[in-house]
Amino acid sequence: MAKKNRESQIEEVEALTSTENFIDKYKNAIMIGGGAIVVVVLGIIGYQKLVAEPNEIASQEAYWPAFYEFEKDSMQLAANGNEMFDGMLDVADEYSGTSGGNIANYTLAIGAMKAGNFEEAIEYLDECDFDDVMMGSLVLGLKGDCYVELDQNEDAVNYFEKAAAREQNDYTSPMYLKKAGLTYEALNQPEDALNAYLKIKNDWPESEEATDIDKYIARVEN
Repeated sequence: MAKKNRESQIEEVEALTSTENFIDKYKNAIMIGGGAIVVVVLGIIGYQKLVAEPNEIASQEAYWPAFYEFEKDSMQLAANGNEMFDGMLDVADEYSGTSGGNIANYTLAIGAMKAGNFEEAIEYLDECDFDDVMMGSLVLGLKGDCYVELDQNEDAVNYFEKAAAREQNDYTSPMYLKKAGLTYEALNQPEDALNAYLKIKNDWPESEEATDIDKYIARVEN
């Protein structure tokens, strides 16, 4: 019975952190569809920075054609571009450190995750440096998802904890605390899992993750 429960827990954390499920559920936040990331980034750059740093303006203009192809699920064209426009690979290289470069690396990371290339995705995510609360937390959490897929749960839970703690909010914090809890269970660390679940219950009682958190608490308390 213990073995069956253990297998069930592992399946649950894999389901919750699987790239396909995560992207489908949180695609608006991740920016697949509607250019949500563009709105977020433009909202935090500020007019003076755009004026003062021409490279920022150039980076914003450079990624648009490739981003459009990405939204159409044409990942190869988005990454490599063509004779008409630069791909995300070129944008990430030429505009490293700018908002456009961040967007390019983030887009490449999502594409790599969808293709199952998780080590490559981590490399792209390492190049992202978003100040925005949501995007910065998502980058950390996506690294955690990649490490789960690579069966490196200790690294994964470290990133889930970082994502949950980074500028805490009622969206990403409970989401990544639950992922951390499930990963702790997979690591056979019930006390750490309990701490994560109790944080959701006590600190984020109105969150989606809190609706059934009592069953997770009961599971690791026994």
